[in-house]
Amino acid sequence: MRLEDPAGEPPGKEVPLPAVAEQPTESLPPRRTHLVTVVTRALAEEDGAEPGATLRERYWNPHDRRWCETDFDSMESLRRRHIEEGGWELLQEQTLDAPLAVELIFKAHRVDFTRPSREQILRDIGMTPDDVSDLLGHVDREQEGE
Repeated sequence: MRLEDPAGEPPGKEVPLPAVAEQPTESLPPRRTHLVTVVTRALAEEDGAEPGATLRERYWNPHDRRWCETDFDSMESLRRRHIEEGGWELLQEQTLDAPLAVELIFKAHRVDFTRPSREQILRDIGMTPDDVSDLLGHVDREQEGE
């Protein structure tokens, strides 16, 4: 008997190979990738922005086929919205020659543009971002009072 033969098996009998895991017959369609260029600028008084907002972003939304503009209080909150909440991937960021002017290039997927925004979800249930902030502040005050 050879050393590689399993003990107790007659020579020449093949040991069956383990079964290959079944592969799904249908696979999901590939997600279409989009490069999204977001440009920011400092807000001016005539822009009529919300209190506390310091910069405005602008980018083309391929699903709605229109420009989207949103105000933010900081670059960090803009990044958080797109990266953590939106699932976009930041590929490049460069400062431009005006106050708070930055160009950010993100990798996003088509499905990212068809989901309702955080603001739309809040509007659908009759709330605003300020309502949520007030509610969270109320909860924090109650927890501190315990």
